[in-house]
Amino acid sequence: MSMIKTPGATGAALAPRLAWGEFDPRGHVAQFYAEDDFLIDSASRFLGTALGAGDSALVVATPAHREGFARQLKLRGLDVASAVAQGRYVSLDAAETLSKLLQDGWPDAARFAELIGGWIKRVGNAAGTENSCVAVFGEMVALLWTAGKSEAAIRLEHLWNDLGKTHTFSLRCGYPIKEFNRSEHGEPFLKICDAHSGVIPGESYTARLSQEKRLRNITHLQQRAQALENEIEGRKRVEQALRQAHDELEKRVLERTAELRQKNLQIQKQAEVLESANQGLRQLSARLLHVQDEERRRIARDLHDTTGQTLALLSMNLSALETEAEKVSPVLAKAISENTEIANQVSGELRTMSYLLHPPLLDEMGLESALRWYVDGFARRSGIEVNLELAGDFGRLSRDLETAIFRVVQECLTNIHRHSGSPTATIRLYQAFGKATLEVEDEGKGIAPEKLPKLASSGVCGVGLRGMRERIKDFCGEFEIGSREKGTHIKVSVPLAVSAPESRLSSRADAMRAV
Repeated sequence: MSMIKTPGATGAALAPRLAWGEFDPRGHVAQFYAEDDFLIDSASRFLGTALGAGDSALVVATPAHREGFARQLKLRGLDVASAVAQGRYVSLDAAETLSKLLQDGWPDAARFAELIGGWIKRVGNAAGTENSCVAVFGEMVALLWTAGKSEAAIRLEHLWNDLGKTHTFSLRCGYPIKEFNRSEHGEPFLKICDAHSGVIPGESYTARLSQEKRLRNITHLQQRAQALENEIEGRKRVEQALRQAHDELEKRVLERTAELRQKNLQIQKQAEVLESANQGLRQLSARLLHVQDEERRRIARDLHDTTGQTLALLSMNLSALETEAEKVSPVLAKAISENTEIANQVSGELRTMSYLLHPPLLDEMGLESALRWYVDGFARRSGIEVNLELAGDFGRLSRDLETAIFRVVQECLTNIHRHSGSPTATIRLYQAFGKATLEVEDEGKGIAPEKLPKLASSGVCGVGLRGMRERIKDFCGEFEIGSREKGTHIKVSVPLAVSAPESRLSSRADAMRAV
């Protein structure tokens, strides 16, 4: 087989030249190429040989390649215009023709047989000879492959093979080798090759070479293939190592996750124990506050009913003794009179102490009357002007809640007198949105922001801000304290629907006893 270089060929590497009679009339060859010049030169010799022998040619290619074939055929001395006029040379656009064969993106067998089979029949009949053969060059499969539709490209190749069973033609399919540049292309590439009766490699392996150089090239290809296999094996080993490392890491992550889950369970149990302890402390605090209030109520009642009555009786006896002493000695009568005043003074102070411990008005008349009495007395004793703002329809609350609010007011006014230096204080008490709300303000020196948390948590139960907070917490209420450069503001909100802490404690105790 000889190698030739035809006029007009721009590439030095050429495909082997065959006489038209040597071609398989039913051959289906894959032509791979790197450069367009090589493809145009090789395919135009394939087409030109058929046309020169009086047979026909059908081209289904891209516009650039169709123009290249026509130009190259003219350079070879063929009368292309005459062959076109005779109908022996037909050139179709590959993309346009392919669009007519697809149905939902898949080559349709009936459309392919009707359209392509019809063209091969017409072109073959135009030759006017009984045993004429048609040379066909196609690029529709290459368009499908380039578009990423490898399965559709293979399907179209099989349709060409099916058409070859009923029509006489020799087909060459052009494929740009650069489109097979990924490892995943290996399997479909082999399927493409298997769909053809022959394969023409790219121009770098069809050049005019000596036997020695061909053997060197083959040896080089073997070396590259062996190197590629080694690289693939190496990658497999790396992938296996990575997979094992991933499995080990996943195992460690699962183990660590289990450990953390176990620790979280332990922490959760500890938190539950701590919460139970805190709950117990809150219950104890509520109980202590309740006991404290009851003890103050009892002491106040004893001071009023027992000691107060005794002092009143002492004062009456001294008055009677003073009357009799005037008959005996004016000096003695004066001394008795002074003792009577002392007894009355002690009785008044005792009554004030009793009312401060627990004003009887709180139980008898309610929170409003008790606050008015207390605020009036506090203003006289301290010299601080107190503005008391009570809602007209405030009404009565539960006894424990009224006691808690009264104690908060007491503590607030005491703190204002001791620490703020404010000349005034404002107290607001009202009901809104199902809550009883108390607000106490002053215009004193205020509290430094960094000291607020410490003050709020300092002191013993029932004393200071912490005591106020504990009292309100027992009723599921909210306690807020704010301070600015001049003045402090305390706000307390308690849900009216919440039961008294003592009744809740009694209910819990009853439930525990029932268990």
